[in-house]
Amino acid sequence: MTIDKYINPDFTRAQQLVFLGFAFAGLLIISLIIMFGTRMSVCLVHSSERHDEFKRRTVDNMQLFFEMMISSTSVILFACAYIICNHIFELLTPLYQAKKMGSMPMGIKWFYYQWDKNKDFLLLFLISMTCFINTVLDKIIIPLRRISKEDKASVRMLGMFYAIIVLTCFTTFGDATVSKEQYSPIMMYYFGLMIGRFVYFDASFVDFIYAILGAIKHGLLLVFALLLSGILSVIGFKLGYLIKENYYIVGLLYTDIFILVAIFIMHHLRGLLLFIRNEEDEEYEEYDDYDDEDEEYEDEEDEEDDDEGKELMLKRKKKAKKAKKLKVKQQFNRRSTDKLKEYDSYGGYDNGDYDDFDV
Repeated sequence: MTIDKYINPDFTRAQQLVFLGFAFAGLLIISLIIMFGTRMSVCLVHSSERHDEFKRRTVDNMQLFFEMMISSTSVILFACAYIICNHIFELLTPLYQAKKMGSMPMGIKWFYYQWDKNKDFLLLFLISMTCFINTVLDKIIIPLRRISKEDKASVRMLGMFYAIIVLTCFTTFGDATVSKEQYSPIMMYYFGLMIGRFVYFDASFVDFIYAILGAIKHGLLLVFALLLSGILSVIGFKLGYLIKENYYIVGLLYTDIFILVAIFIMHHLRGLLLFIRNEEDEEYEEYDDYDDEDEEYEDEEDEEDDDEGKELMLKRKKKAKKAKKLKVKQQFNRRSTDKLKEYDSYGGYDNGDYDDFDV
């Protein structure tokens, strides 16, 4: 298989744009599903905090999904690099045995010798490179700053589990172009890395439980990543954008790269919109300063009004007391006059009535 076959030259620019549109549409659907699930999860939050909590959880969940796709792409990149290197080694082996590599460039000879003698060290180097690429992607190219170290470690571990599921599907259901012996070493490497993530010398049983719970907590992101990559890969193979003879794992790597491009656009487009909105807000800062001065002036006026209000309240209280006394006195005089008229009509006073007057 030549380099042109790996690159797939029949995959034209127009087809790449169409496939990128499919990737963006699939990513948008996954985003809407995540937003709907987040909306349901904040139903129990108090109504005054529900909107802010929804926005916070949505951004966190979206960044976790982006990290899931970055991690899975990095892991698939390692698996694909191993498959291609091993395939080139197999193509060169008959030439080496026939002693026909004399005309080959020195780089190819060096690669054949190193892969034959030091394959394990080269695999370790490839794993280190995938970790470096993963860090560059989620720190610089698609910066994901809201994810904690614990969540990031759990999602990256799920990325290895993603690769194990994909390779198991390839060896069980398809990809007859690659023998099971080529996928088996990669799967063993991933299993070893996952076991090392769960169990290590200074780990306790509690750490093991926390690692398991972290993987279960973010397990739905793994399902979303498998569905998105799987459906897009099937579409790519059906439309002829990805060729089956080019190894299924190479087609899957192409798919994941297009998904990362869509994630890059979505992530930075959202950041650009926030930047534009902040610039528009800055245009009104001068008016906000005037508003602050007006508020200070109104506060001073309110303090003066408060002093005047206290004096008015005292005057009103005094006036109310005087009016109450006058009203009581008028009621007493009116009652006395009525009593006098009543008893005058009966021709004299009664002792009880007199006592009432004394009171």
